[in-house]
Amino acid sequence: MLILSMSISGSAVFLAVLISAVLGKRLVSSAWVYNMLKINLFFFCFPLPKYNSGYQEKLFHLLGISRRWNMTDIAAENIIGIEQSGRLHVNFQTYIILIWMIWACGLLVLFCRNIRMYRKVKALKEIPQMRQLRYLEVFDRLKKELGIKKETVLMCADDNETVCTIGVFRKYIIVPERGLTDEEIYYSLKHELIHAKRSDVAWRYIGLFAVLLHWFNPLAYLYFYVMSVYCEQSCDAILVRNLDKTERKKYGELIIRISQDDGMGKWKYRTSLTGSKKIIEWRLINMLKNGKRKKIEVAMSLLLSAVILFGGSLTVCAYEKPQVISGEADFFENFSDKQDTTIFIVAEEIRYSEEEVLDFIEFVGDDGSRYDLSKMQSGNMERADCIHSFVGGYIKIHHKNSDGSCKTDYYHADVCNKCGYAKNKEYSHTETSSKCTH
Repeated sequence: MLILSMSISGSAVFLAVLISAVLGKRLVSSAWVYNMLKINLFFFCFPLPKYNSGYQEKLFHLLGISRRWNMTDIAAENIIGIEQSGRLHVNFQTYIILIWMIWACGLLVLFCRNIRMYRKVKALKEIPQMRQLRYLEVFDRLKKELGIKKETVLMCADDNETVCTIGVFRKYIIVPERGLTDEEIYYSLKHELIHAKRSDVAWRYIGLFAVLLHWFNPLAYLYFYVMSVYCEQSCDAILVRNLDKTERKKYGELIIRISQDDGMGKWKYRTSLTGSKKIIEWRLINMLKNGKRKKIEVAMSLLLSAVILFGGSLTVCAYEKPQVISGEADFFENFSDKQDTTIFIVAEEIRYSEEEVLDFIEFVGDDGSRYDLSKMQSGNMERADCIHSFVGGYIKIHHKNSDGSCKTDYYHADVCNKCGYAKNKEYSHTETSSKCTH
């Protein structure tokens, strides 16, 4: 299942980043963690496993791995059969359909719940714009200082409203109209403008989309929480970069004074200067320790990024796409095995991979007779009008590989010696050869 493979890939990269952040906190910065978590979203949200076939082939070739398919029971696979006329034959296992239904129901419930929360946040855009000159002067000065040219609106809120930023394409910064000193106005607005410049609210929405897709995965919720924490912490690091300890202390006091426990619910759709008590404490400790990084630390963090991303790319190889069978015949014959499942036989060619091609299908009767089923089944005779004359024996399905080796699958079957119709198909055995002599 594609969503499950995406969830595994995203979770693997997230755990690697989280472990690196915890164990290597002296080596990696909060900005590195935050940027890696943003890259992590591609593993969660983009169907990378669906496009892994070319990557798999190159990787296996690089590592010297010889890949072989064992199609002993094609009826147990997820099959998409395509006739020349365009007609589809789809065979998915029942549990796959059930999993998709459960996932869709969970997604719908979580989506409806978040829509209600989003509407409450959207209503904040209707509050009045800031009119006080002391706010507007600092706001305009900071926009020039940070190089922000896109339209950003400053809104005034009640005294009990926290400092926050909302909006994806058009940013809205909300600050209390009263109760802040000139110094606190400067720090508050600069913090939120840094969020606006980095489009952190947009990244929150993408992170929330990842949670919706992977609602069944507890690590997706933890990911969103950790990303929100490092979003604020990396923003603090930028703000205090050129501040001395006294100024950093004043900025920390501002965070403490206006802090309120968000619980990651109410503030899900916005960036906020505040947070829970534990997070505020953690932010303050890291803010006081924040300093200029050494070149060796930057180099090591870049190397660590490459290792994590390469390791994460290996997880996408675990996904196996449904087998696609295409043929030039106008029909696909069905055969029932002991488990009453259905498999498909194509008259001309079946491709399992770039290295393995179906060469021919031959029937050998118990009486020694031989029939080329590829030619018989693609003939002009209408099977519905055929008076079948069955011969017992076995079907040989020969696969020739690009490296010169081959594989022949044997199936017990009864075949009509007039039209090539087969029935009672059961797998017998497989023969392989390092050098094809057929």
